[in-house]
Amino acid sequence: MTNPMFWLGLSLLLLALGLVVLVCVSIPALLGLARAARSAEKFFDTLDRELPRTLEAMRHTGTDIRELADDMTDGISSARNIVKQVDHSLSDVRHQASQAKRTTRSVAVGFRAAWRVLTKSPQKPANKKGRTKRRPPVKPQPPLENHSTDSSPNPPKTSAPPATRD
Repeated sequence: MTNPMFWLGLSLLLLALGLVVLVCVSIPALLGLARAARSAEKFFDTLDRELPRTLEAMRHTGTDIRELADDMTDGISSARNIVKQVDHSLSDVRHQASQAKRTTRSVAVGFRAAWRVLTKSPQKPANKKGRTKRRPPVKPQPPLENHSTDSSPNPPKTSAPPATRD
């Protein structure tokens, strides 16, 4: 067994056998790699077709959002102006109501005065100085005294409810 040709042949045989096993094992892996490459190629084609449209749609969405924000800002400012107008109108209405109240009071006082003048009894003839005789002013009467104070000698009696028989 010291023949070098034998060992060379055996080495070549083992090398060939190793290469065959390596090729047999690597064929399914290479097939899987080929499938992955085709799938990646399809994916990149899809991205190439869809990504620009998606990015454009995102740009339009951003523009739409900006327009909506501007519309909201305009709406809020117009609502603020409307609230100011309503507030101003309410203050005008309050002012007009107070003026109407004063006018109504003035008219009522005028009507009362006119009614008193119209329903007043005929005046007595004037004296020599051209004045009418007036009655002396009525003196106010003192208020009625309240006899139910605690300092009275006989405080009011409380009545007890009548007893009932069972």
